[in-house]
Amino acid sequence: MQFDLENLNPGTKFFFDETDELKGSVTIRVCAGDDLRAIRKQSSKKKIEYRRGQRIEYPDTNEVVENELLWDFCIVDWDGVLDKNGGNILCTKANKVLLMGKSPSFSKFVGDKLSILAELEEEEKEVLEKN
Repeated sequence: MQFDLENLNPGTKFFFDETDELKGSVTIRVCAGDDLRAIRKQSSKKKIEYRRGQRIEYPDTNEVVENELLWDFCIVDWDGVLDKNGGNILCTKANKVLLMGKSPSFSKFVGDKLSILAELEEEEKEVLEKN
């Protein structure tokens, strides 16, 4: 198995229409390991409470921030994502957040493809464990 140490998680391109690649695509990657820990660190704070003389510490996660960071990380690039006038929508963090938060069809497409990637990684892991 080969690894590109310069780019360990480049993403996978998924086409909106497998029969017509000109209709556009989204490049998606799974967020795991160090990247996921970094996002959780940015979106969470430790909250401390005292109850009956005991100190209780638990994470207080800002889910909105966490989702925005995850969407920005997982969606690497896109092509053929157009506005109502046919103009290209730039692949920016703001546009990723807007489409994932407000467009059910776009968020479903991305979610479905992330599930496929997770399944493929699990299959790859099983093959490596057998060897």
